[in-house]
Amino acid sequence: MPTPEKHALLSASSAARWLHCTAAPRFEEQFPENTSEYAEEGRLAHAICELKVIKHFTTQIKPRTYTSRLKKLKENPLYQDEMDKTSDLYLEHLTERAMQYNAKPNVAAEVQVDFAEYVPEGFGTCDCIMIGGDTLSITDYKHGKGVPVSAENNPQMRLYALGALKRYKPVYGGSITIDQPRIQTEPSSETITVEDLLAWGESIKPIAAKAYMGLGAFCPGEHCRFCRGKAKCKARADQNTALEEFKDCVPQNAEKPPLFGQGVLTDAEIGDLLVRGQELVKWYKDLEEYALGTILKGGTIPGWKAVAGRS
Repeated sequence: MPTPEKHALLSASSAARWLHCTAAPRFEEQFPENTSEYAEEGRLAHAICELKVIKHFTTQIKPRTYTSRLKKLKENPLYQDEMDKTSDLYLEHLTERAMQYNAKPNVAAEVQVDFAEYVPEGFGTCDCIMIGGDTLSITDYKHGKGVPVSAENNPQMRLYALGALKRYKPVYGGSITIDQPRIQTEPSSETITVEDLLAWGESIKPIAAKAYMGLGAFCPGEHCRFCRGKAKCKARADQNTALEEFKDCVPQNAEKPPLFGQGVLTDAEIGDLLVRGQELVKWYKDLEEYALGTILKGGTIPGWKAVAGRS
């Protein structure tokens, strides 16, 4: 089963964040790393996937050993029957991908890759790497049901691809396929030439260097979702408390008499306000979560206290 590893400061999984907000990595260092039940469920699901891939594509494990290891994984309190189904779908996806090769490809699961040539001290673990002929295929399994992740222009997957290219360059040639299978939706993929991938790697070098040194500006956005400091980020607070921006999309009827229908938001205006308010709602919930956690640990948030709810 994959064990928790020390993550690189500029990890592949957080690339979408530090490529936009170069100040984030060093800012996050002051906050402790934490895990969640969802993260542990994902780790368990990945372990089941890895075991099935090894059994199906290699001779490294005997049937009896496979059965024993799978049974042990299923004894984990976090195990759900869904994990068995989704790992089968993942294996089915990899099998279909393997059938597209002219000859049986080499398949490796949970491969450590190094992309430090482009990102300072950059490394990570790729879920599956498949090599055959002149094609190298990178696959990343996503167990969560949150926001769908596309393989198109995916910086995490491209960094894994750069690491895989470095590792396997002596044994393969020309194009790279990046796969992002999903549990409930059609998998997405991107095919990119080695030349284009290397050019992309060169293009992010200066950004990665700036992020590693903690330079640049804070840039709040959707990428804040998994930032450890999202609740205490002043730049994010400044952005979400700039309520004056909402005035531009609210109808002003001060010059007209108060007739029926005036001062009423149209459905289109409500739709626009909902879009504008999404980040504000997320930010407020992050503040609530941080405040509750602080109070439960014995800390103080002036004016707030934790109240027991009904079971």
